Amino acid sequence: MRLGTDLRSRLRVATQDAHGRMHLHPGFRAAAAGSLTLAEYRDLLARLFGFHEAFDAAFPSAPAAFARAIDLHARSRSEALAQDLAALGVAPRIPALPLCATAPRPKSEPQWLGALYVTEGSTLGGAQIARALEALGIGEDGRRFFTAYGDLRSAMWRLFLARLETWAEDPEASAEVEASALAAFESFEVWMRDWAGAAER
Repeated sequence: MRLGTDLRSRLRVATQDAHGRMHLHPGFRAAAAGSLTLAEYRDLLARLFGFHEAFDAAFPSAPAAFARAIDLHARSRSEALAQDLAALGVAPRIPALPLCATAPRPKSEPQWLGALYVTEGSTLGGAQIARALEALGIGEDGRRFFTAYGDLRSAMWRLFLARLETWAEDPEASAEVEASALAAFESFEVWMRDWAGAAER
């Protein structure tokens, strides 16, 4: 990774192809357009749960100082997904939903930052999807995942970016962040392909 610009910008360039493909994902595209059926929305949430539940399971292993600095445990997304699924009638099947075996398992702080760049970045686009879901008649208790952090969303993102930039001038760490972000995108992209019917499995 070439130094000289902020690490966020470098990550944006490195991951732009993967990010663009996720915008074309039929479930996310339909959600943003407000054209999902309720059954399709349940499927999308069920598949998201499988990824985030697996990723969140790694949170206790994060470096303690890092976890405190960015309030890592407040960034867990699986509980919101479980609440959304329960509100939509999927509660009995939640324990049986498959989990993503390739979800990120970061070891170092740069690896954590790379993986979180993917999951935290999704909260920004989630606000648009939440508005589209509201227009479909899905209440607050069915779209907690997409309204992540509420009024604190911008503050949480800034806190993450500030920590990210502490590694901007370290070539090895910057490369580690990039590799981790790309690996997280790949895992997420492959996992989300098999989303149709996920809530009924």
